[in-house]
Amino acid sequence: MPVYEYEHVFDECEIAGTTFAVVQGIGEAPLEFCPGCGLEVRRVVSQVSVQVRRSTDPEKAAARGFTTWKRSEQGVWEKLAGSGVDVILDPDKAP
Repeated sequence: MPVYEYEHVFDECEIAGTTFAVVQGIGEAPLEFCPGCGLEVRRVVSQVSVQVRRSTDPEKAAARGFTTWKRSEQGVWEKLAGSGVDVILDPDKAP
């Protein structure tokens, strides 16, 4: 479930301070009032965290039109799957 940050609109809460965070479901309505003091609050934009899988099946990527290369040594990349050149060489770093 996401963590949403809220700030007090006019005054600071003695319990929560100026800002506080609340765990809420995506479909839940934003809070209108501080649960600590009852003063008016608004939800604010804050940092977002997204997880991405790093392991990709080269064959699945090729089926979707992508080409996958893997670095075999300094300055040399070899194709694993997909269309395109078989090897990419960096002329400044290749052996």
